[in-house]
Amino acid sequence: MSPDILYFKTELGQREIAKQSLLHSRPLRNVLLMVDGKRGVPALQALIQSISAPEDALDQLLGLGLIAAPAAPPPPPAPAPVEASDSFLHDDDELPSELNLDTRTAPEHVDRTADFSSLYQQLNSLVSANLGMIKAYGMQLKIEQCQTPDQLIALLPEIKAALVSKHGEAKAVALLRQLGR
Repeated sequence: MSPDILYFKTELGQREIAKQSLLHSRPLRNVLLMVDGKRGVPALQALIQSISAPEDALDQLLGLGLIAAPAAPPPPPAPAPVEASDSFLHDDDELPSELNLDTRTAPEHVDRTADFSSLYQQLNSLVSANLGMIKAYGMQLKIEQCQTPDQLIALLPEIKAALVSKHGEAKAVALLRQLGR
């Protein structure tokens, strides 16, 4: 296993998080939750060891088709339109207008699955890169439970609060403004 590989959850892996139908081992499920396309093999192996998961956990998840490694670096996620409630931001801390993911009013040609997938990936990356391991893990669990863009948007106040706690208000708002870009 090459140390520079960045594994990501496959569609089957994302469904497994929601449905819990294949994995009956909590440690393996925890490893699946930590696979986010940002952590390399050494970081994942350290996590595997710290939670007492099987040493071959990544191989098991690969064998089940729950994770994969990109053949080429994945393209950056396309901006996803989102219409989020700004109530968790101060009046002068609005989210960028390109965040407009309201699937109830989106035109028919908008790919709602892509909107969800993009926001899902962006939020996972945001918490993984900007929160401590334990707090990021907790937030990733909550993100994994979401099935719609609206559910992801509903997590934004909690994500903002965690970011403010770790980095302060100004940086938290700056990080949230990067969503959808």
